Amino acid sequence: MRWSAALCGVAVATGLAAVSGVAGTRAGGEPAPAAFRLDDGSAGCRLLDAGTLACRAAGSDAAAVLAADGSSHPEDVDVGWGGDTPVLLPAESWWHGAFSCRVRAAVVTCAAADGAITVEHGALGGVR
Repeated sequence: MRWSAALCGVAVATGLAAVSGVAGTRAGGEPAPAAFRLDDGSAGCRLLDAGTLACRAAGSDAAAVLAADGSSHPEDVDVGWGGDTPVLLPAESWWHGAFSCRVRAAVVTCAAADGAITVEHGALGGVR
């Protein structure tokens, strides 16, 4: 019984730590960045505002812009990322409000409502 209680406590603590690390704040109370990039710098995403996410591949002429209602379109907006932008690794996920993103095989897929966009080096997809 003690073993089960201890295991349950560790699982709950780990879950809380994981959520607070993603959705929390940095030192000094500064909000965590609402952006991420791939480790190799080939693509990145950032919130333009609370209802709009933009993802762009390096060297691309346009970003894929996804609204919280699931609609999307291409637009020439600056997504910009640097060494201080958090890295999203393969099989990890990122979420903020209505948006959720994941990476598989260097392809970023983000969804909101019933819409989705994909971005990879040299290509945009799902933009309607």
